[in-house]
Amino acid sequence: MLRFILLLLLFVVLIAVGSAVGVCSYLSPEEEAVKITSPSSVRTLSTGDIIGLQGKHGAHVWLGIPYAQPPVGDLRWKAPLRALPWEGRKEMLGYGAQCPQLPVIANIDADRAYVGVEDCLRLNVWAPTYHKDGVPTSDEALPVMFWIHGGGNTVGSGGSDLVQIYDGSMMATEQKVIVVSVNYRLGPMGWFFHDALRETSGTREDASGNYGTLDLISALGWVQENIAAFGGNPANVTIYGESAGGFNVLSLMASPLAKGLFHRAIVQSGGLNIFTREQAQVPWKSQGDNNVMTSQEMTANWLVRSGRAPGKSSAIVMQSELEAEELSSWMRNLSLQDIFEIFDASFAGMIDMPLLIGDGYVLPEMSTIEIFSDPTLYANVPVILGTNRDEVALFMAFLPEYVDSVNGFPTTIKNPTAYSRDVKYGSQFWRVRGVDEIAQAISQDQPESVFSYRFDADDWRNLGFVDFQKLFGAAHAIELFFVFGYFPDPMKILFPDSTFDDLSLLSNSMTSYWAQFARTGNPGFGADGQERQWLPWMTDAPGNFIVLDTELDGGIRMEREVLTKEGLRAGFLAEDFGSQDEKCQSYRSVFRNADFNQTEYESLGCQ
Repeated sequence: MLRFILLLLLFVVLIAVGSAVGVCSYLSPEEEAVKITSPSSVRTLSTGDIIGLQGKHGAHVWLGIPYAQPPVGDLRWKAPLRALPWEGRKEMLGYGAQCPQLPVIANIDADRAYVGVEDCLRLNVWAPTYHKDGVPTSDEALPVMFWIHGGGNTVGSGGSDLVQIYDGSMMATEQKVIVVSVNYRLGPMGWFFHDALRETSGTREDASGNYGTLDLISALGWVQENIAAFGGNPANVTIYGESAGGFNVLSLMASPLAKGLFHRAIVQSGGLNIFTREQAQVPWKSQGDNNVMTSQEMTANWLVRSGRAPGKSSAIVMQSELEAEELSSWMRNLSLQDIFEIFDASFAGMIDMPLLIGDGYVLPEMSTIEIFSDPTLYANVPVILGTNRDEVALFMAFLPEYVDSVNGFPTTIKNPTAYSRDVKYGSQFWRVRGVDEIAQAISQDQPESVFSYRFDADDWRNLGFVDFQKLFGAAHAIELFFVFGYFPDPMKILFPDSTFDDLSLLSNSMTSYWAQFARTGNPGFGADGQERQWLPWMTDAPGNFIVLDTELDGGIRMEREVLTKEGLRAGFLAEDFGSQDEKCQSYRSVFRNADFNQTEYESLGCQ
């Protein structure tokens, strides 16, 4: 039983990062349905004809549609090019392969440092069932919801047969929308800013280093060109994403190249951190506290591993001595094994490296608040910004200083008081960065078009040796089940039977709000007109947000509060800690990101 519960925990983590690693097969998912083409799903795209299948909930589904050419060979680390046309009719019955990334479970394949393939620029479409000659057009065309998966921008995918959390069938059929999910280049393949590439680039896009961002822009261009064939309205596109997907939504709002390609935005557990060009390239030891692997360090490690340089220091120097054409050509010919074997994964296979680079063309080299305080610098479309009440619990549950574990999976919280306190502050700081500061900035220009939520549902099962409610609460990524209306059988075991009606009701409400926002730019009373009214952030005064919770714990309700970094820091420092060690550990945990202040840390007697 314990082994089964641990595998269920792994399943939750896989869901959180949108991964498709095969360990999910141990969870005995429902037998995969035979995929048979549906004659009424024939569609004509700008590149050729396709045919899909009849999916769940009676939806039409097209999986693995290429939206760009494979970024391989000379196209590696370049802006994506339009997909080439094809002859005949393509069957779109299987998800495209995930983009190259480290495995979620280390050493899952001892012979390979990575999973995935470079030919991964594919997207998936779900739509209500219409005959090819009867899709909605003109005023009847449906809203489009363009989903961007999370995973730290270094792992994950837009969907797979094993992890189907992003299946858009229910949303498409019940809410009458078109759902699109997308794969985009990740990690070192998606964000890589190096002098040798810039000096040999023919365009500013190629020189930007923001290849993953450009993939998303390319996919949005595909939507503009092709979505009408599925019954979608290209003039009503909502981009939405969770975690890194939420960061990408905000980056698309900030990118001049993406303006006009979407008309609404939903940011789930996101934020925005744009690295400067120096931070993206110069070795981190020259940048104080910024200990991420930059492009120079990656290249130095590749040169050392290949035997071209005797050590890392000489490899750093070598990069400035080699001809740019020679170095860029050599890097484009590296195998994926060579590229990924230099990395040590952090949580769930994620890589610590510069992502979202302020190159000055694809993305501005400015702070988040600078961007969103000036409506000329971003796409000022209606936006929903939200976080989960206990965001950081998903990550803290796997930290040995907080939680005992069995075979690497959490079981017993060591100090419940400290754990609860640090989850609260860590999650509230996430909300400040990802919601309140941005909402305050945007609402100065468009006060009626900014909406905020906090997801509070935490009706987990207590198994005695593992209390999931205290361990995870309303943790990072848990809202995904509710947004997509997808509760697979393994997940149901983690919730008491008595709560499932309430969970389903909350899920119905959330999908109703999301769809109504996609349709009108205002979640209001939901698509059915029966939900509690969701008011804008700045109705009479700032801070209006909706709490999304089950009726078992207060239900859906509006609350008012504005969090600030200064207020949270003061509250944290005034806490009564059990010991000096606990204070220092808590400070490191709560302020582990950009808010860490070394001087303040040392003033507390910490080293």
